[in-house]
Amino acid sequence: MKHLTSLVASIILIASGALAQTPGNIEAAEYDATSNRWFISNGTSLLETSNGGASYSYFGTASATHGMEVVDGMLIAIGNNVIRAYDLETAEPLGTLLISGAGFLNGMGSRTGEVIVSDFSTGRIHRVLIADPANMSSEVLVSNTGTTPNGVVIDEANNRAVIVNWGNNAPILAADLDSGELTTLVNGSGIGNLDGIDLDSEGSFYVSSWSPARITKFSNDFSTSEIAVQGAGSGLANPADISFAIETDTLGVANSGNGTPSFHYFGDTSDLIETPEFLESVEWDGQQLTLACQQAGRWIGTSYDLTGKKLHEMELTLPAAPTKIGLDRLGWTLNTPCIWSFVSPSGMRHSVKPGLHQL
Repeated sequence: MKHLTSLVASIILIASGALAQTPGNIEAAEYDATSNRWFISNGTSLLETSNGGASYSYFGTASATHGMEVVDGMLIAIGNNVIRAYDLETAEPLGTLLISGAGFLNGMGSRTGEVIVSDFSTGRIHRVLIADPANMSSEVLVSNTGTTPNGVVIDEANNRAVIVNWGNNAPILAADLDSGELTTLVNGSGIGNLDGIDLDSEGSFYVSSWSPARITKFSNDFSTSEIAVQGAGSGLANPADISFAIETDTLGVANSGNGTPSFHYFGDTSDLIETPEFLESVEWDGQQLTLACQQAGRWIGTSYDLTGKKLHEMELTLPAAPTKIGLDRLGWTLNTPCIWSFVSPSGMRHSVKPGLHQL
């Protein structure tokens, strides 16, 4: 689905004190064309949406805090300074890589067989070989950019990794993918704290900045630029990592300032599909719990056994969209017959009886 408006996607789960996430702590967005879905980092976990934020579910137990790339049938993600590979269909972990001497791994670009990763703290640019995800390896492509590198995208047509940087009037650099030789594409962009970068189907670059909160579109040779997204109603707030879905002409933005991803459509508006309406509800299908409310905010959940003894408590802060939550994320067990009670952000109370036949 294609949307012009920004959509709320901040989620926190606290289940029996064992599972906790920071609400609205999102840094990365990535489009998966094979399933027409978006991945959104959420604290240290991963959400996915196949309808532009109309509803969400977790991508297994995958972890991501910063850059992500869909490549070679995998999702490669940075999770707390560790490179992690996940099967794109099953979300099963395929391998991890800890880069020696890494300071703060942040942005990522990809092409078949490799990802290019920026180190925000050390100024290094790393090449990570991913053909064998169980045995990934890395090498230093650029020993020091002399800047604070952030977002990265691979421009295969020009055999270069294009790198945006933090700081005032930040430069935009390119690293040759063979030699690692650096060139300056824009010496002073006129915008500050550049965070994310991606390419559209015509080879134009989209760059997110914090100062001002803006998406700027650059021509492929960086000779011209224009404002692509800005202003009230855009949903931008400290826009971090971005991803351009070429198949749908849509730019997804992880807004770290307000904890909400926003989706910006650049195609024919006659193709837009309205977000379907839904009723407030709590549903359990034996595998997943789905909570839906037109009002974003806090859900309060309690489970009881059949004698009325309290078993579990939790709080969830969810978007105004149906959100699926599996038992692995919920943190509750179904060892005995029980009743689940939920109070939604609107104040309505809902009850569910999972039942032993669903174990």
